[in-house]
Amino acid sequence: MFLTANRPVRVKDRNFADTIAMLDGTGYKSGSGIYINSDSAMRQSTVYACVRVVSEIIAQLPIEVQTKSEGVWTKAEGHDLIGLLSEPNDWQTQHDLVSTLIAWSEMNGNGYLFKVRSGDGMVRQLLPLESKCVDAEVQENWTMEYTVGSDAGISGTFNKDRIFHLRNFGTQGFVGLSTIGNHKEGIGLALQLEKHAVSAYKNGLQSNKWIKMEAALNGEPLEQFKKEIKKYQGATAAGEMPVLSGADINEFNGVSQTDAQYIESRKMQKQEIASLFGVPLFLLNDTEKTTTWGTGLEQMSRSFIRFSLSPRLNRLGQTLVRELIPENDRQNTRVLFDTDQFTLGEFKDRMDGYRSGIETGVLNPNECREVEGRNPREGGEDYRQPANINIEGEQNEPQDI
Repeated sequence: MFLTANRPVRVKDRNFADTIAMLDGTGYKSGSGIYINSDSAMRQSTVYACVRVVSEIIAQLPIEVQTKSEGVWTKAEGHDLIGLLSEPNDWQTQHDLVSTLIAWSEMNGNGYLFKVRSGDGMVRQLLPLESKCVDAEVQENWTMEYTVGSDAGISGTFNKDRIFHLRNFGTQGFVGLSTIGNHKEGIGLALQLEKHAVSAYKNGLQSNKWIKMEAALNGEPLEQFKKEIKKYQGATAAGEMPVLSGADINEFNGVSQTDAQYIESRKMQKQEIASLFGVPLFLLNDTEKTTTWGTGLEQMSRSFIRFSLSPRLNRLGQTLVRELIPENDRQNTRVLFDTDQFTLGEFKDRMDGYRSGIETGVLNPNECREVEGRNPREGGEDYRQPANINIEGEQNEPQDI
């Protein structure tokens, strides 16, 4: 739905069935016959793994705030934003807050926090607001307004000064798209496949053999036969062969067509859900098709950082600046995330790279030590100038012979 100047546009513009489903807490109805919401989707193993991987990796990345002065970006030690994120409220750590915020935005398209401001207007606390409790709306004057339900613990209507809003990828501009809502069919099918597996292992006859009776059974013999067969149902009795009188035992070798199709369907759904979240299969303990991301762990990790995490980190960093930095300081402030630990090579390769960077004057020793998590040393801030490279306009100093 496109934004018009005639009326406000709300996040929850859904069809009637989805609206009723969301009101009673059941979620989006999928074609597989079940309703999908954030709670039910997280019970699907691949969805849970993807959301956990993305949110936990981003939450553990070191955050750095830099300010620009006279065209030079410098690290702002002790910046107010770092202090706020390190202790956002009385019960959450920075990791807790960021991982929860990312998880909500990944599943529901939007992550919200309530800004607690002091008398001087500075944000002193950040309180989590579950996405399903917040309704975002664009007013006719193009400002954002947020209606928070009572289930969130803080109810009322607020503007952007009170609500921190992290948007996932979206097509409307003012809100992000819900991964669960837009891909409910695939997630619903994966849940149904898991239910099928549970039912099959609980009640199915787990045997590759079957029985052919010489004559039809009726009455008491038939009931006795059924009672005997039940002893061999379920996964705990898998592979056991019934011993029955008056019956020929036949054996099936190999995997049945039904089982093969089920296994293939499970693989397909896992790959599809992983692609929705941009998570490579090797992070889900599946190494069957890792060649699409690279051949080595370092190369695959770099691809994941570059193509999947970097857009998320860029969006989160810019949102932190927009939401938590005073307007007059935003142009000269940026937030960066250190991903070096995920892309570093072997120790020997790192040392060779540092040596090359120092000798060519691209890096100084302390910058290399910082990447390795070590404290700076005295004199380590100096850059080396290669002996065979002169700065334009400068002459070589005469040498004594």
